[in-house]
Amino acid sequence: MALATTHVLNVAHGTLMVLGAALSTLLMRFVGLAPAPSILILAGSFALFGFLFDTAFVRPILHKSSETILTTSIVVTFGLALAMETLLGFYWARLVHPEPSFSLSLPVPHIEVGSIVFSAQRLIILAYAAAAIGLFHLFLKRAPVGQAARALAQDYEGALIVGVNPRAVSRVIFTLGVLFTGISGAFYVLTVPLDPYRGIWLTLVALIVVAIGGVGRLVGALLGGLVLGMVEVLTAFFVGSAWSPMVFLLVLFLVLVFRPQGLLGGRR
Repeated sequence: MALATTHVLNVAHGTLMVLGAALSTLLMRFVGLAPAPSILILAGSFALFGFLFDTAFVRPILHKSSETILTTSIVVTFGLALAMETLLGFYWARLVHPEPSFSLSLPVPHIEVGSIVFSAQRLIILAYAAAAIGLFHLFLKRAPVGQAARALAQDYEGALIVGVNPRAVSRVIFTLGVLFTGISGAFYVLTVPLDPYRGIWLTLVALIVVAIGGVGRLVGALLGGLVLGMVEVLTAFFVGSAWSPMVFLLVLFLVLVFRPQGLLGGRR
């Protein structure tokens, strides 16, 4: 949504997710806090970070042309991602643990339904994802700022004419984006461990999902995630998980060549 409304492409999202995983691991495993206060601290920290991110990196370039905003945001956020990865890996190994790795496990039992056993941790992740998607959908449909964001995504010049303030919208969008990205990192490491240098790959996966579904399309993002998840599972089953990155890039190439607007995106 940030790309569709402000033309800013934040390629540091994956690294922010890794930072969320690192902070939640630090609070719960090494400090010993319970999950609830850890999530509150995580949410507050990333809300502040999102506000500062918009102030420092987004607002100064919003008055430029859309092409300049896009290229500048890619360069700036990519440099920021590399810097955060390096600092996180160095200081975690120096101050916390010599082997930087982020993972969590909640003391919850498995759920058995007849002969089928469900992982409670995965069900928690599913519940969080469903809640986050539902809240974001309601935000875009009902909240005035969400409606303004949709207006900017559909017709940027028209939205400006009717009085939409792109600076105010971008601040809310980026703060919420960074907030939910950080919290998502805490849930992600309940099943998949991360290291400080996985952020760029996570960003690439997110970009592939957006490319498949279409920029600015919430339903398209869900469809893109479903398609990419099925591709990953089938690749791992038939040829091995080591081939997944190459297949991901192949999917991205095919989408950009034959359906550059995405499966649900309209031509512009």
